Amino acid sequence: MKLYLKYYFFRVFSVNILALVYLSDTYSFDFGFISIQSLIYSIHLYLLYFFIFFESVSAFISQYGLDFHFYKLIFNNFLTLNYDYVGYIFYENISIIYYLVFATFIIFYLEKKKYEINFKFKSYTINQKFYLFSFILAFILSIINPSLSHLSLIERIKGATNMWTELDRNFDYEVKYYNQMVKNNLFRNENWFNTLNYTFIYSDNLPAGSRKLVKIDDYKYFGNFEKIITQKKFNNIYVIINESYPNFRNQDLKKNLFQKIVLNNESLNIQKFKKKWNRSVTTQGSEMEFFCDKEVDYNAFQKEELDIFLDKNNCWINNIKDKNFVYIHSYEESFFNRSRYKNFFDKSYFSGDLKKFGFSKCIQKFSGVCDHDILNNMDMLVNKKNNNFVVFLTVNNHIPVEPITYKQYINCEKNFPLNLSKQFCTIYNNQMFFNENISKFISRLEKNDLLVLFSDTPPMFSGKRRIHFEDTVDIYFISRI
Repeated sequence: MKLYLKYYFFRVFSVNILALVYLSDTYSFDFGFISIQSLIYSIHLYLLYFFIFFESVSAFISQYGLDFHFYKLIFNNFLTLNYDYVGYIFYENISIIYYLVFATFIIFYLEKKKYEINFKFKSYTINQKFYLFSFILAFILSIINPSLSHLSLIERIKGATNMWTELDRNFDYEVKYYNQMVKNNLFRNENWFNTLNYTFIYSDNLPAGSRKLVKIDDYKYFGNFEKIITQKKFNNIYVIINESYPNFRNQDLKKNLFQKIVLNNESLNIQKFKKKWNRSVTTQGSEMEFFCDKEVDYNAFQKEELDIFLDKNNCWINNIKDKNFVYIHSYEESFFNRSRYKNFFDKSYFSGDLKKFGFSKCIQKFSGVCDHDILNNMDMLVNKKNNNFVVFLTVNNHIPVEPITYKQYINCEKNFPLNLSKQFCTIYNNQMFFNENISKFISRLEKNDLLVLFSDTPPMFSGKRRIHFEDTVDIYFISRI
């Protein structure tokens, strides 16, 4: 009995210490340190091998915010995968490979006497010394990690010389702004357990009566902006490109956000669409796609004056001649060189211009003028009463976020997945507050006005948290009847 207990406790110790070394950046370690499941599967050696493999695979999935439905895509397209990219993914996450290899081999060599397996090299038996060497090798490789996502030992030493000058900035960024609901409990659930759990929670195949997390039926996939915006002669057209709209996969949360927009507004014509987002150039890509509605050269878009670029590419927005074009961005015009927009728009406002109106400033990592102040005082920025075409790019919900309002629209501690992250809770309450102001703005629209609302991208959280957000953006076209 003592012999088996020795093996049991060493198995538990090995898989947990190696997970701490190699998997500490995964989702599982937000909640604790010792795997609850390891206390069960360490009872049997073959179970242990299986769950080491299963945990390694699950760690890859959790790093990219995916669930187990992703395997359907892999199996169905196995022969057509881009294996150069697959190799890159393995290279970027080589610590997970280390965990799989060393956890398997160290445990194997520890227990080989139990199976009476002798490995000899020149009559020298390699047993206990081998797994001791494996630990040392694992430690060396974990420091001199060739993965691009980790610092080498030399880089860490160089970085340490600047530690004190960088301390304040790094502390703010890593702790203040990305403060997750890390429990620091003794026990945790492993990545495979969490991923299985989220696969079920976010499944489209839940039993009838429990479909809280499926796609809304009245959404359609998006065609183009020109067709809808030019389908009739709208008077004023207001386009809000919402920074990082939190499109949670939890449909209760998502519906609450939308209901806050239409609250107290009757007789609205609402069209809902979904579209892919630009993974290459994110926010700039969303603007470029709105202006042109077709594939164009981003390098040229970034360098050329906007009016020249639109004319060269025969973009649809350039064909609208009878509008007063106004561009508003609550951040700095130097960011991505948006000053090049000025030659196209009749009037442009950036943070420096907006401060002159006495608008409040929202302090965060991307500090800018408060978006709700701009929305509530749109008449101050748009001098003409009719024939306006306004493009308003917000910034306040750019992660990492700080509270724009201290009004709590929901108890985050009691609502999944808001209870997983302070950032989730903050971005949700911020958006509820802004949507409340959008509702007030809609109430001031005339019957022949149009509001277009869409997000530039989903919130750009790290991969293991993206599973809680849809991977498309929603577009709302709202007008009064």
